[in-house]
Amino acid sequence: MNPMRPSFIEINLRNLRENVRKVKEMTTSKILAVVKADAYGHGAVKVSQVLEKEGIEWFGVGIVEEGAELRENGIKGNIVLLSQEFPERIKKILEYNLIPCVSDLSFLHDLEREAKKKNKKVPFFLFLDTGMGRYGILPQELPSFLEKISSFSSVEMLGIMSHFPSADTDPEYTKRQLSKFLEITEKFSNNLIRCMGNSSAFLKLPESHLNMVRLGILLYGIPPFPMENHGFKPVMHIKSRIAFIKELPKGSGVSYGRTCILEKPAKIAVVPIGYADGYDRHLSNRGWMMIRGKKAPIKGVVTMDATMVDVTHIEGVRPGDEVIVMDDGIDAWTLARLAGTVPYEIVSRMGKRLPRNYIE
Repeated sequence: MNPMRPSFIEINLRNLRENVRKVKEMTTSKILAVVKADAYGHGAVKVSQVLEKEGIEWFGVGIVEEGAELRENGIKGNIVLLSQEFPERIKKILEYNLIPCVSDLSFLHDLEREAKKKNKKVPFFLFLDTGMGRYGILPQELPSFLEKISSFSSVEMLGIMSHFPSADTDPEYTKRQLSKFLEITEKFSNNLIRCMGNSSAFLKLPESHLNMVRLGILLYGIPPFPMENHGFKPVMHIKSRIAFIKELPKGSGVSYGRTCILEKPAKIAVVPIGYADGYDRHLSNRGWMMIRGKKAPIKGVVTMDATMVDVTHIEGVRPGDEVIVMDDGIDAWTLARLAGTVPYEIVSRMGKRLPRNYIE
């Protein structure tokens, strides 16, 4: 922990390990651990190092730089580039031995050409769009695609992926989507990796496990459904300390825009964490933090570097007291509901200004 910064993120590596072991108890499929976006704000390098020691052999990243960072920090496993990249970045993909997901024939042509120059055989995943409407070729394009790449000699299709858009909200559509994927891929060799199950489907639709599951949020102990933790433990906790306390009279405004006008005298504490750290501004006047075991409501808008809370009712409160910003009692789902977003955003937006304190 950086002693100069009283606000920090605590990452519980023991909980991470326990979550991985629980996943392994629930499936025999390969596990692709999604560590993009700095492992959803948890610290991709450290998280990946721990996961690799736990036997995880597959990692998913969003951009080339994320994969390069893992390689430069000693990760030896398979690193899959989950997003379609640009042709000019293929050299970096080959340099860092990344496995790209391919969504169109043009990119694969470029990959084949660069692989030949390097005298390499480059594996790739084919991305199939079965309903997400994002990356991937459409099912009706698959026969033509396979025919055209049959003559390629420097690339090798390692597997085929697709993505559920609503595994957490629409089980019937998700089942139909899985059936479509299975029907399309049944003609392929059993050696081909088939990957569709995300964290939501992993829990709700075991038949989606196939021979690889792609898990992100669940590994970090955040359930994809509110109020259902399924025994997984949160890995991230956010803490701070009170920097300053002042007594304000009735009628005083708190923070920018004077969106909070005190209806009675109040003791206001300043907590040095703000939206520049990733703390959501939509929590203004509606969220809370925990101090000495009691809720301290946010007063006024969250500012860039600080958030003000009401501590009038907290006996003995003083500067330096610990502040719980997010933990089991104020979890990512709670913050997401208050901010009108999803827990994925709550944790992944926590910035580099907040030092990570890794505990065993």
